[in-house]
Amino acid sequence: MVQITLTDKDYNEGNLDYIRFTLGELLSQAECKAEVRRAGGRSVLAVDCPAYYADIVKRELCDKAADVVAVNYKYDYFKRAITAGGLGGIEKELLLTSLIAADLEEDKRYAFGRLTGFESVAIDGIFHFRLRPLKAKWLGIVNCMPDYFQGAQLRDFITYLLEDKKRKVFVEDEKVYDAQYRRLSRGELMDKGLEEGRIVREVLLSGCGEVEVNSPLPATDEKYLKEYFGDKIILGRGYFS
Repeated sequence: MVQITLTDKDYNEGNLDYIRFTLGELLSQAECKAEVRRAGGRSVLAVDCPAYYADIVKRELCDKAADVVAVNYKYDYFKRAITAGGLGGIEKELLLTSLIAADLEEDKRYAFGRLTGFESVAIDGIFHFRLRPLKAKWLGIVNCMPDYFQGAQLRDFITYLLEDKKRKVFVEDEKVYDAQYRRLSRGELMDKGLEEGRIVREVLLSGCGEVEVNSPLPATDEKYLKEYFGDKIILGRGYFS
């Protein structure tokens, strides 16, 4: 057996729970044992893996750790640094979500390249010492943001970011799925305590340009999905039931 460990700050235990949960099926099929615990003031995800599957499992663990950097760390950075005066609470969250989504895959690829090659990875350590160019890029985005927004400016900004998106996602029973009907859950790496707008934020994080809705939506999610996606929303039969 090979032990692979990912660690983060003690209060970032949720990041490691996300990794374990999203890889649950793979870890089960590879006959791995995984647990999240706290040790020495750190949160630790320890995965005991048969050597035969170790390379595959390490790669997938690093892929999800890159999600943590590209979503959770970027969210925390922007939330502290961007004022966004004039926007209400949910509107600011949608602004932050759209900024994260704009180059999420690019940021993730960069982070992944610096997280791989280790059997023990401290996500926060890699972020602070090997991802400084990424932080510099985020600072450049912050410096370009106005101090004050109006609702119409936010709508125009988000619809501009969505213009060239081609991917399609599905919304059913207040959950978001990709084209292969895999549930999307990157939104859990943001403010878990904020239920309002949870669906629209997950949709924005998906990088999609088209949404098929197959069940009724909470009022806030319906409002902003229609505002940002317009005629790119398909209402399935389940929406009207």
